Amino acid sequence: MRKIGMGMAMVSTALAGALMLAGCGGAPSANGSSHDSPDGAEMQLVTNGVLTVGTSAEYEPFEYMQDGEYKGFDLDLARAIAEDLDLELKIENVDFDTIVPGVASGAKYDVGIAAITATPEREDQVDFTESYYLDDQAIVTMADNAEVTGDTCFDVLNADGVKIAVQSGSTAEAFARENFPKASLVPFKNATDCFAAVQSNQAVALVTNRSVAAQLVATSFTNEHVIKQVSTGEEYAIAVGKANPALREALDASIEKLAADGTIDALMAQYNIK
Repeated sequence: MRKIGMGMAMVSTALAGALMLAGCGGAPSANGSSHDSPDGAEMQLVTNGVLTVGTSAEYEPFEYMQDGEYKGFDLDLARAIAEDLDLELKIENVDFDTIVPGVASGAKYDVGIAAITATPEREDQVDFTESYYLDDQAIVTMADNAEVTGDTCFDVLNADGVKIAVQSGSTAEAFARENFPKASLVPFKNATDCFAAVQSNQAVALVTNRSVAAQLVATSFTNEHVIKQVSTGEEYAIAVGKANPALREALDASIEKLAADGTIDALMAQYNIK
């Protein structure tokens, strides 16, 4: 199983049947604790019996806060994985661009789950599980901006003085830098701030992932619209420390199981992503 995402058929079953794999306890290690992976190797955890997840909960519908609770496709998937591995789940909400370094350190988070694309640059710091979702990039402007359209955006936005909002450290930032080299990129800590920047005229446009753009213009920023979607086929995966291959193997086994039994398909339907 290589990719779990758009266009992949999955078996439809009840969510309740998804969480039956029991994890095996291991002896504590110097780095917190250890459990056994499916092949019997020990996986290291920051805290005994706990899967500590680094995320950035400002990226609806993947991870966000609602009424003081963590919501989103990624975080519900993290809950399913933790229960599948017989672990408690601890969520650490941090700036997006600190997640991969925090996982790489081996001391802050066991994993990073935050709509993270497995890129070569990130793979220099951490390992990744098999991908569980595919996404693309999107360009968003104010709905009443007639100058920037899907047909003209690559010319109009690629000009001196044009400001484009991006999330710092994201693939959207890399996409904008490559495709709009003459423009000035305005980095923000999260996607919501990028949308707010366009509304307040701090930027003419923003670049973010397709699924996030579709969600936020439909719910929170209805006076903005998506003018262009660009197929980039970005693979979302879970970041794991390079010194923790047993944890990566355990996560891969859990992702494969949750895909096969319909859990991932059900979560995609719940959060209206394809």
